[in-house]
Amino acid sequence: MTPYEELKEHFKKYKWEVKRKASGKIKYDYLVPAGPYDEHWDWDGFFIGMALSSQIPSEAIYLKNWTRNYLENVKKDGFTPGLLTPEGVDTRLKHIKPFFAQAAYHASKNLGDFSWLKNGLGKIEKATEYRQKKYYDSQTGLSCWADSMESGADNNIAALDYPDGSVIAVDLNAFLYLELRALSKIAGELGKKPTATKYSKKAQTLKKQINSVLWSTKDESYYNIDRKTGAFITRDTYSNFIPLFAGIAPKNKAEALITKYLINPKKMWAKHGIRTLAKDDPGYSQRNIIKPHSNWQGPVWPIANYLYFQGLLQYGFTKEATELSKKIISICLKDIKTSGGMHEDYNAETGAPLAAPNFVSWNLLVELMPVNSKEKHNPFLV
Repeated sequence: MTPYEELKEHFKKYKWEVKRKASGKIKYDYLVPAGPYDEHWDWDGFFIGMALSSQIPSEAIYLKNWTRNYLENVKKDGFTPGLLTPEGVDTRLKHIKPFFAQAAYHASKNLGDFSWLKNGLGKIEKATEYRQKKYYDSQTGLSCWADSMESGADNNIAALDYPDGSVIAVDLNAFLYLELRALSKIAGELGKKPTATKYSKKAQTLKKQINSVLWSTKDESYYNIDRKTGAFITRDTYSNFIPLFAGIAPKNKAEALITKYLINPKKMWAKHGIRTLAKDDPGYSQRNIIKPHSNWQGPVWPIANYLYFQGLLQYGFTKEATELSKKIISICLKDIKTSGGMHEDYNAETGAPLAAPNFVSWNLLVELMPVNSKEKHNPFLV
């Protein structure tokens, strides 16, 4: 049995552990990051749902339920809380991440039915436009995270310790591009041509702004921008590479970014995967922390490595993508055999597990890597 086949056997069990029945104020069955969690997280639920439905289309019922649970919580102004619990809204997260339309689109596509969104599209539009009203920079035409915790990459050094709403973020705007594309596709499926055209144009405009405003010609990298000063936040961190995942980087930019940073051992590339912060950054660490936030300042995260993997694959770095897939399968499988489960992150230098034992969540994406590599396919593209 190959390491990949072993991993698949273990994952059969884990796929049951992430599922929860509707409870209290969570109206529809939902997905959790296993372990002790009962919360309905925007980030975890979306990526778990994509991992499940990318292998078995009928499992997209969980992406549909993820969408329906958030549709129940869209406020009049469009604000939608990112974290739900059986007891109600949890304020640790602010506004929902820009995966609302994407989850709805991929659920509908896999299930072969968009009709259930006839009354929901307007709410998803409101949620998308809320961020533009609340955290939008009119000078650049780009958006900001409320804070680093909202981004999912808890202590991303290019967002942490900046005032709320003050970082124009590469990852956010790349995810928003896919979100606008998904809104356009849903509207098209529902026969709303003007709406479809509107969001298609918005997506193309956003893509142009990302590539012109957030790209440093000097450093050949995408960077977050400090909205107050207008200056690049020149840290070589996880979020700089999300335009590769979203497929919006022009070929010349992508090749420079990958060669100079992503597969450079002095920067991001490590023995056991790809780091979340460059090795030569003064803030680089392998700390095992989860409170007050998890560590995205160096360790290897399976979710980040799946996003990196897709960037490598899409821009022709197939050999490196395949190697990365083997590295991540190896550390996850070793962890399972040693501890009986997985962790949310790993030491980039030793491969040792760090925080959150018995963690599943987005780690389920690791099972997709060999298949995606073989088919040269990114199930997230819209």
